[in-house]
Amino acid sequence: MPVMNVNHFSMYLRYGTDCTVILPEKIKEDKKLPCLWLYHGGSGDHKAWLYHSPIVEIAEERHIAVVLPNAHESCFVDMNFGDKYGSYMGKELPSMIHNMFPCISRERKDNYISGFSNGGYGCLHVGLSNPEKFGIIGAFSAGDKADSDFPNDGGAKSIARIRLFGNGDLHNNKYGITYTAEQLIKKNVDKPVIYHACGGQDPWLKQNHIVRDYFISHKEFDYYYDEIPKLGHEWKFWNEELVRFLDYVEEKGSIEESSIYERDKCK
Repeated sequence: MPVMNVNHFSMYLRYGTDCTVILPEKIKEDKKLPCLWLYHGGSGDHKAWLYHSPIVEIAEERHIAVVLPNAHESCFVDMNFGDKYGSYMGKELPSMIHNMFPCISRERKDNYISGFSNGGYGCLHVGLSNPEKFGIIGAFSAGDKADSDFPNDGGAKSIARIRLFGNGDLHNNKYGITYTAEQLIKKNVDKPVIYHACGGQDPWLKQNHIVRDYFISHKEFDYYYDEIPKLGHEWKFWNEELVRFLDYVEEKGSIEESSIYERDKCK
């Protein structure tokens, strides 16, 4: 089946970059493909899912397109000092891919955005910032960067954090997940359905629970949380959750017509 590396120039990034596109072997001319936009973690790139998961087989079995972007170490945001990866991921790349591959559906309900770790935070941020583009978010091991410790001591971690997000309180600016969600609540627009999952042995479980508790308490969002007690921050967990997320997407059916998900919101 087609697995293509797409090298292209980005107007937002101002340089050439890569993404991987996976398509099923046989494509029906009269039916557009749903598309999964799948983000890598902080130490990976657009090939991480290819190396560590059966994503090619999944795309074929489920008859979907998959786009694997490369965000380097940007956390998928418009960096405070750096490149505009948030705008690239949420605006430019979808437009380019849909123009390049007309077999992929442009409809919001057919576009799902997912990722793990930094990519889990990234897919929440990009999905909530572009609700007209993505119908469902699948965030794995995805805490809010606003809830992470920030020593601001001049060390390497502090410098990297300021480069990405600045030195302000992320609960009160565009980089915070809950802040971005609050801004979306104020708008009269359809909100993405959110599937959120974390391993019970994940070292950032507490941060994931903070995000979970926020969305459970805000009924404006159709939200579901899943937790696998014996797994942690690892590929075994992310591969399992990817399958569960895609099952969830199929069970939801038409996003435009769906109401509150009937299963328990917290395990």
